[in-house]
Amino acid sequence: MIPVIDTHCHLNMVAEKGISVSEALANMSQANLEAAVLIAVDEATAREHLAICTTASPGASPRLYWTAGLHPEGADNISGIEELFAFARSNRDRPDFLGIGETGLDYYHTTEHVTNQKESFSRHLAIAAELAVPTVVHLRDSQKFEPGKIQSILDAESLIRQSGATGVIHCFTYGFEEAMRFVEMGWFISFSGIVTYKNADVIQDAAIRLPLDRILVETDAPFLTPGAVRGKPNQPAYVRHTLDFVAQIRSAKTGESTQQIANAILENSRRFLALKK
Repeated sequence: MIPVIDTHCHLNMVAEKGISVSEALANMSQANLEAAVLIAVDEATAREHLAICTTASPGASPRLYWTAGLHPEGADNISGIEELFAFARSNRDRPDFLGIGETGLDYYHTTEHVTNQKESFSRHLAIAAELAVPTVVHLRDSQKFEPGKIQSILDAESLIRQSGATGVIHCFTYGFEEAMRFVEMGWFISFSGIVTYKNADVIQDAAIRLPLDRILVETDAPFLTPGAVRGKPNQPAYVRHTLDFVAQIRSAKTGESTQQIANAILENSRRFLALKK
């Protein structure tokens, strides 16, 4: 079984759903996960994930990494953002600290805080560039899907180009054209369990057509459980279902073998982890 890396999960929240950290780690090992990235939504969750990584045995499998960031839905109040960034700077040299995020733009529920979200996102991109670490970006929009007209995509592309930062657009839910805006800047595109859903034709098309060397997979656990196990709280071990699904739909259209696809996504994930200089 080819190893796989969950590039985005919230292990503290998985524990809140009744799957303990020790149980989740055991399930990851059984599913042959090589590593998992524990993503923060604020300073408190960054500290929780640091504690989890500190408790885990150094060099143990799966390896655990963590990030520091403020989710865009929390960007209505960015008064404490410098304390968050100071925490990131103070841990920059830890081998388990990977990068900045999640950050980004979320216009789904309201556009009331767009100015704050853009300022927060810009400052996250700036510190990621300063620390030479990758950025984990969340993008969500309320409008009906219209290729080339998604405002959060357009705004994010502009801010990223200005920053020179690199990283991943996580939990990608748009089309090929939107994805290529970021791929052309050297970014990765990560697919969650959403790609496995029956109404995800546009997302599946992107997963099939994107350059194979730009694709990652994730769980976003405990959210977005893949279709094969839907109804259960998501956990990092379930990234295997998303990998298998992407490999199967892509192989059917491109002629690439499922093993070739799985190996490529593993190497992409390793390259993503190596973005921290």
